[in-house]
Amino acid sequence: MLQSIDAGQLDLLIGSWLFERAHRDTDGLLVIALDGKVLRGAWTADNGQVTLFSAMIHGTGVTVAQIRVPDGTNEITQVDTLLAGVPVGTSERVIVTLDAAHTQRDTAEHLRAERGFDYVMTVKGNQPTLQENVFAACLPLLATAPGHVVEERAHGRITRWSTWTTDATGIEFPHAAQLGCIRRDVLGLDGIAISKEFALIITSSPAEHTSPADLHTHVRQHWGIENKSHYVRDTTWREDHHQAWVGNGPQTMAALRNLATGLFRLNGLHKIKEATEAICRDRNRALPLLAT
Repeated sequence: MLQSIDAGQLDLLIGSWLFERAHRDTDGLLVIALDGKVLRGAWTADNGQVTLFSAMIHGTGVTVAQIRVPDGTNEITQVDTLLAGVPVGTSERVIVTLDAAHTQRDTAEHLRAERGFDYVMTVKGNQPTLQENVFAACLPLLATAPGHVVEERAHGRITRWSTWTTDATGIEFPHAAQLGCIRRDVLGLDGIAISKEFALIITSSPAEHTSPADLHTHVRQHWGIENKSHYVRDTTWREDHHQAWVGNGPQTMAALRNLATGLFRLNGLHKIKEATEAICRDRNRALPLLAT
């Protein structure tokens, strides 16, 4: 049954159900991260790996949409298909965060012009001209005080993020409104510098809607899709070691894992491994979650 079921329809039903129950930010802003995941233990009949593309709400860590990337293509071409399954109201303000692979003109045009969503994209070497122009616009900012600074002390080191923003005047990219530069400094507890990294950001959200602090939050929380979704599926349920590959089996199992993770998080259970072990010891403990 798991191999023959319409996994795409199952994903759509599960995602819509979770979306209706997932919490939104108090100001009505919905921020969604998009990212792909290769199921390393699953192979198609053509000896190709199975790739899934999913959307997760920032903060809550609930996956609200997932599709299988068709063989012979990649996730870059599937943004519109994925977001078509997210039932966002026309009055809601939505920001979509994406990694550098998705920093594409067609994607930006679709998000802003066709869906009315703002985007936050990382700019890297896959777009060399854009990277050069954004870097040139941001370079003078580094001689000024950053618009936002946050510092954390953990794991025997100090990490400091400094964020600068400026308008996107002169940048040839669809609907670009702001540029950002985030510098990540890692220092020892004695204050001696260990490393320094820069991230260049482009967004369609104007300054009156997205401050330097907001931009920093969106960029950092984007990687929650790796920590709260992909990492959990790999470490708790050993997804990459699962050998299911026939038919729709891989996508069906991934959809069920997303449902389980979403149920945990909607019920305030964020230690997924411990919660799973507790239910394994007594399956009746799952009943309150299923009645969500």
